[in-house]
Amino acid sequence: MNKNSKIWLEEAKWDLENAEILFRNERYSTAVFQSQQASEKAVKALLFFRNINGWGHSISELLLKYKEITDRDIEEIFKYALKLDKDYIPTRYPDSLPGIAPHNAYTKEEAEKSIQKAKEIFSFIEREIEFFERADENEKEE
Repeated sequence: MNKNSKIWLEEAKWDLENAEILFRNERYSTAVFQSQQASEKAVKALLFFRNINGWGHSISELLLKYKEITDRDIEEIFKYALKLDKDYIPTRYPDSLPGIAPHNAYTKEEAEKSIQKAKEIFSFIEREIEFFERADENEKEE
């Protein structure tokens, strides 16, 4: 794995750990946001690993870019990416939800589900990196 990918993946893991800390401290909206951030950074790590520009904040768009270039299957996690994308702005801005501050709008269950979605995305990323590392090793051996 190249240095850029490692840095992005390390930061993604840090964000996921922060999401869990926030969850335990009942900071649900911010835990949801950190889950989104962790997932976004993990997908960017995968893109950088494949030498693909990882610009943007939409996890689903980043995954579509990955699929377009690598022709890998993203179906299993795409729905998680869409859900996390929907929480990118409302988790942070008081004027994004009608008459309610984000810290009052998100529940324990929503935060827990967001963290789980992020973990599923991480598992996918790790499997993809492992797949390409093995393929690269096999190519070198031939």
